Amino acid sequence: METTPERRSSSLEPPNHVVTLPRDTATLRSQLRDLIAILALPAVWSGRDAADIPEAVLEVLSSMLRLDLAYIRAADPAGSGPLETARVQGRPDLRSRGREIADLFAQRTTDPDANQALVLPDPATGEPLRATRIALGLAGQTGVVIAASRRSSFPTPFERFLLQSIITQAEVALRNAALMTALHHAFHCEQVARADAEAANRDKDLLNEELERRVVERTRQLSLVNQELEREIAERKRAEEALRESEQRFRDYAETASDWLWETGPDHSFTRVSEERTALGIDPAGRIGVTRWDFAADVEEEPEKWRLHGATLEAHQPFRGFVYRTASADGSVVYVATSGKPVFDVDGRFLGYRGVSSDVTAAVRAEQVEKALHQAQAELARVTRATTLGELAASIAHEINQPLAAIGADAAACLHWLAADRPDLDSVREALTAIVKDGDRAGAVITRIRTLLARSPLAHEPCDLSGVIGDVLPLVGPEIGRHRILLQTSLAPDLPQIMGDRIQLQQVLLNLLLNAAEAIRQVSPERRRMIVRATADYRDDGPWAIVAVEDAGVGFGEAEAPRLFEAFYTTKPGGLGMGLSISRSIIDSHRGRLWATANPDHGATFHFALPGMR
Repeated sequence: METTPERRSSSLEPPNHVVTLPRDTATLRSQLRDLIAILALPAVWSGRDAADIPEAVLEVLSSMLRLDLAYIRAADPAGSGPLETARVQGRPDLRSRGREIADLFAQRTTDPDANQALVLPDPATGEPLRATRIALGLAGQTGVVIAASRRSSFPTPFERFLLQSIITQAEVALRNAALMTALHHAFHCEQVARADAEAANRDKDLLNEELERRVVERTRQLSLVNQELEREIAERKRAEEALRESEQRFRDYAETASDWLWETGPDHSFTRVSEERTALGIDPAGRIGVTRWDFAADVEEEPEKWRLHGATLEAHQPFRGFVYRTASADGSVVYVATSGKPVFDVDGRFLGYRGVSSDVTAAVRAEQVEKALHQAQAELARVTRATTLGELAASIAHEINQPLAAIGADAAACLHWLAADRPDLDSVREALTAIVKDGDRAGAVITRIRTLLARSPLAHEPCDLSGVIGDVLPLVGPEIGRHRILLQTSLAPDLPQIMGDRIQLQQVLLNLLLNAAEAIRQVSPERRRMIVRATADYRDDGPWAIVAVEDAGVGFGEAEAPRLFEAFYTTKPGGLGMGLSISRSIIDSHRGRLWATANPDHGATFHFALPGMR
């Protein structure tokens, strides 16, 4: 912001060479609120006595500009002498010592410029204060306002502008008070004139001419005062109306602040586009008179999106964050996010839209890359599941061979019983029933394997963790039995349902169970024990389901703990180091948490917590 020497102005809006409005939205909003507050000052001060206005001015200056010291001297419209008061931060006892403070400033001031910046001592503490003076003029008489602060940057150009604006409003308030004083005085004179008229009735011949002259004179004075007051009120209304219109326009821009501004007419064609689009290689003038769908490149690709956007525009409804694709002058792809607000005149007639647009090309491309990354991660997880099942191939084959062998034995028995002279049909029926059950058992194993290996899209839906655990335990059953591991389960009956992908959660539990089995195989048989627990936890943010896999294996050391979930880090010979990393990614995508703790005696416990459905 740049400043030039101050000058007095009756307008509250700063000229371009005095203050350059900040581009920062928060600062702009704060300054707009200060300007709006200043506009309300005449209404707040309306009806006050002239002697009360200087104190009110100091109160506004001290609170709005955070001053450490403020002083004002103004002429009293009643003519009883100057109105003088001061305010020192934290020292109410110095309020009546305004004359001493003013003298102190006068001693430090040699430049006749009333608007100069001074460095003065604090009357209360002696600390240096940066101060500025602004002349206060009223009806040919002059006064002064002095504002001071400990801040080294005081006064900034905008603070100086606020100070000048507040003083302008104070002059208006003092002028109004003077006018009201004159009006009261006129009324008082009128009453005196009427009293004189009543007295003159006793001596009409002597005082009639004088009385008529006085009445005519008082009426003329009152008429002049009323005319002046009406003129000032009309000028103020015009200024306030213009200011409100300007403020409304900037408020509309601020509500949807972004990179560039635009306006459209009733037919939705652009009537104004700010120059910021030049940075994208797009000529703003080339957009005037056309609609956004005339130059958008995805209208035919996404007709439903554009149909809904057109319906919103025809309904004259506001819209926010509408993203479409276009091309710059060099043919490169540009993604634009736009927001708009309908504009109506005082009669409710639709005039078009005002809004803002942003270049979101980087964000859209980042989202596309993230989506591709998620797809790659899902494919890696599927490959990991296939690798895990490959490691379990022998156990799975053993589990399938058991029902197949039983089927073969039952089928041979059936043939034997049917070959007898008197077939034993009851035994045949019983054997066939066993064949069906063993066939279903083998089919269930194959179904679970096919489900884990399926290349299916992620689908978060209501999921029962007890059922997930029940699906995974049979897959690791042969592996656990082969190494004579005791597996225990403790599942809470009130376990809340969660929103998640059943296959991914099965993979997490399968990884944890196989890791636990691997750790237990290396210890003595009497310690080969594993526990799967599922409990419910009710917190302030709702119910949570917590699953823990506890083993009595070799555990992990303090040095290994921070790296357990790193990609490609493994403690198993020939391991890829992806199981726990993928498991944590899956739990994170479910808005949950996966962590590990060392058991007090032997082994480790891996936990994961998932938020329940509310």
